[in-house]
Amino acid sequence: MCGIAGFALAPGELEHTRADALLERIGRRGPDGSWVATHAGHCLVQTRLAIIDLDPRVTYPMPNEDGDVWLVFNGEIYDHAALRAELERHGHRFATRCDAEVVVHAYEQWGVGCFARLHGMFALAIADERSGDLVLARDRFGIKPLVRTTGDRMAFASDALALVAAGLSGGRIDPGAVREHLALHVVGAPLTGVEDLADLAPGSWLRRRRDGSEEAATYASVDPGGPAPREPVGLGDLEDALRLAVGRQLVADVPVGVFLSSGIDSSLVLSYAAELGARPAAFTIGFAGFGDYDERGGAAALAARLGVEHHYAELDVGFAEAVQEHGRAFDRPFADSSAIATLRLARLARGSVTVALSGTGGDELFAGYYRHRAHRLRRAGQLTPGRLAGWLAGRAAGGEGARRNALALFAGYAERLAAAGVGDEAAQYLALLTAADPGVLAASLAVPVDVHRSAAGFARRTGLRRRPGSTPARDFAGHDARSYLPSDLLVKEDRSTMAFGLEARVPLLDDAVLDVALRMPDSQKHGLRAGKLPLREIAARRLPGDVHRGRKRGFAVPLGPLLRGRWRDEARAWLHDAPSEWVDGPRAAALLDRTPVPAAAVWALVALAAWEQSLAEARGRAGRAVAGSGLRG
Repeated sequence: MCGIAGFALAPGELEHTRADALLERIGRRGPDGSWVATHAGHCLVQTRLAIIDLDPRVTYPMPNEDGDVWLVFNGEIYDHAALRAELERHGHRFATRCDAEVVVHAYEQWGVGCFARLHGMFALAIADERSGDLVLARDRFGIKPLVRTTGDRMAFASDALALVAAGLSGGRIDPGAVREHLALHVVGAPLTGVEDLADLAPGSWLRRRRDGSEEAATYASVDPGGPAPREPVGLGDLEDALRLAVGRQLVADVPVGVFLSSGIDSSLVLSYAAELGARPAAFTIGFAGFGDYDERGGAAALAARLGVEHHYAELDVGFAEAVQEHGRAFDRPFADSSAIATLRLARLARGSVTVALSGTGGDELFAGYYRHRAHRLRRAGQLTPGRLAGWLAGRAAGGEGARRNALALFAGYAERLAAAGVGDEAAQYLALLTAADPGVLAASLAVPVDVHRSAAGFARRTGLRRRPGSTPARDFAGHDARSYLPSDLLVKEDRSTMAFGLEARVPLLDDAVLDVALRMPDSQKHGLRAGKLPLREIAARRLPGDVHRGRKRGFAVPLGPLLRGRWRDEARAWLHDAPSEWVDGPRAAALLDRTPVPAAAVWALVALAAWEQSLAEARGRAGRAVAGSGLRG
């Protein structure tokens, strides 16, 4: 796992100051080494977190035998041993055991066709001195980040703000991206929040030729479309795929752990790891005193049952520290509040391991979210969504603990379904994606924003629609895999872990698991009351009853109780004084006096203002980088 960057050199340019600025921002992604070199007219920059082959002779950019193809690489190729054997049969010679070297020779052998052969997570750049081409590529799901400039000058990096800090981007805020952030609490790829920067699409490659022309193609998809499957898949196929995925993602020359909640996905990952003979340490964040949010008890019980070492820590961070940590980690506006806990979890795990497996991806592949089956709930119910919301809210007020929280959650869903109307299933799904409290949010901004219009624009741009021969759940789960995963969950996991030099792996997004999921019909994945049924069925055989029978919770942070309690005064002061073009600080601070506190809206405003500050700092650093390059800009 590493950080990569690079840029086309201008005539007479001194590359070191821009390279230094890039290294300064991406350095935390690779604490074990850093390199800068020039090949094919491009300055290539890499930092390394050593995972496979710790020999110091592994250096970057990594060459082929002839020294005319050079690679910078971020990620892991899980089938690198098999590819190495095949390439050796073709006559290629290897100098290291590193998986990255397999990519160099695979490109040499098969050109851009090699990317479809790579099973793993990766973002990479190849400078081909034979042709003068620069080739960028990214894995099928977009697990690893790769940001590029969209103007005349090619530059790329693992981090958008690195390009701003190096003076390779103008650093101007993209208003459309900010509006999407306010509507969805994330910026939908390929937008980054900066006007002249874009994410390279998952499962794609791009070739930049010497003359500046470009060629691009998609080599793999997570949502192939076509008619919905009708025949059920044997559960043994999924069990074999999970076993294979976990087994090959445990391979490392450094200690490996598992992020463990009390949910099905991470519990299955740990269970298969234990079955395979590994005993990876498990890591959990606790929320003592916050009732249903605290999953530590279930996680501890499973770890004890499987005989693995269990580490946990309380979320004891203060508001200002949480905001500062968040601002340093994220290169774009990002308001998924579970990142607060993920950052703490990564910090905890990095004290013992260098790699951590997580359960990310099960909901997207196996229709685990309520929004995937909301159309069924409305058709089955006798109440309209509006009346249903009122009924659920009343029941929640009289409930206790987990039941109260679940009813309140469903009431919020029903309110958004009511706002979407009754005519269109895609509109329902989008309503469940869109931020709650849009009016509250809009009233706290210095710039007018129509949240619903921004959400509709996102839907058009990301291809949210019903397709002939398909089903609502298949269309919406596919949309999540194309948009929500690379824009939210994988951004959160990558930035939070790499902030501490920790590699995160996602076995449930392994190609083997995806291939099984794509063959499963809806009826096998979800019913009216629950989603990801095949994972639940496997969990029922392997895990304690309180895990596989538990309701879907996600990795939730008690944001409301924190903002009502010990974070309240600090948050009010921070918001009141925050310099921001978009957020009206005093009006945002006043939200903390509401009952209940609109916690998600408050955190979206905080995250936006914090990112604006990080962007301003990067722009300030850019002036020094440009001055030292010998150019005017």
